[in-house]
Amino acid sequence: MKRLISSIITAVTVMLTATGCGSYTDSNNTQAESPAHNLTNLSADVKASVASDYKYTIQDVINLQDFLLSRPTEEDLTGKPYDLTGDNRWDVFDLCLMRREIVDHMNAQSDTLVIYFSRTGNTEKIAEYLIELTDADSYVIEAAVPYTDADIKYQDDNCRANMEQNDKTVRPEIANPIESIDSYETIFLGYPIWWGQEPRIIDTFLESYDFSEKTVIPFCTSGSSGIVTSEKNIADLVPIGNQLACRRFPASATKDDVKGWVDTLPLNNEKSETKLLLSVNGQELTASFADSTAAKELAEKLKAEPVTVTLNEYGGFEKVGKLPWSLTRTDASTETEPCDIMLYQGNQMTIFYNSNSWSYTKLGHIENTTQEELKALFGEGDVTVTLSLK
Repeated sequence: MKRLISSIITAVTVMLTATGCGSYTDSNNTQAESPAHNLTNLSADVKASVASDYKYTIQDVINLQDFLLSRPTEEDLTGKPYDLTGDNRWDVFDLCLMRREIVDHMNAQSDTLVIYFSRTGNTEKIAEYLIELTDADSYVIEAAVPYTDADIKYQDDNCRANMEQNDKTVRPEIANPIESIDSYETIFLGYPIWWGQEPRIIDTFLESYDFSEKTVIPFCTSGSSGIVTSEKNIADLVPIGNQLACRRFPASATKDDVKGWVDTLPLNNEKSETKLLLSVNGQELTASFADSTAAKELAEKLKAEPVTVTLNEYGGFEKVGKLPWSLTRTDASTETEPCDIMLYQGNQMTIFYNSNSWSYTKLGHIENTTQEELKALFGEGDVTVTLSLK
């Protein structure tokens, strides 16, 4: 999502520098054509104090873009703090500063959000562990009318919490609702178990936002009640992109307990393993990288651009060719296997379709390919292989 928004506002900026921009004057609210500005002349330190507390959004970028291109805007822009340079006009300089504001905010913001409601502090403790362990942003759900001790005195059938939990249509109002969750991909949702279920204020929150493309991970605290009922309630209440299994914690849970749970989660901020892609005679092979300095260097080289290598037949058991650069050697006596990829003499890559014993540095191993399939693909003579990352 961050890359998408960044791409949008970058495209807007490039378009405006190519087409020119308008200007805005406070006194008459008129727009006039002016030449495009050279963005390289923009001082990175220029910022208007009037906009210091304003949180710019992608809609602000679109608004300013439309204004500068003389397009009608859906909302009234009067009073908008779009004069970021403080020169009493709206131009491409302001758009560039606005873009930087949004990008800086995105870079400082996590893709993970821990949201929780806690009346006695037990859920808050678990949430704080999560925030520390995942480096997530946080939001505390607070009731517009705070819950008192008497409100949660379960022995009293007429206490507020009893009345709410007995009526699934109740939606307690939230104080200071979070403006948006759009920039987050993973959301931890924490709450205490009240009478075997999530508090109704959690339902208020769930119905207030769009979770259809989010990964939601509920967690709760309770003395003995389980989380199963609340887990089902949440799944049935609103569309959720991916709801992971819930976890219940007792009041005595430690940070290590929470960490043990987090370590088992398939969080979306985990990076998938980088693979080596080999294109040979119109077919693609995938290889895993070895745990060697040379393999890491090769992956870094391929981040810049793919590399094509001509491999020559040698010895009836390998294809070998010169790389465009040398890699760090950590040679060791090795009995190679078919589909092994080795570094030889620091600047040559060898792919084996038979075995050989020599001193090599391992680069990787071709996956899901048999010796016979590899030999047939390579053929008997020289072969050209293009290396890239997958």
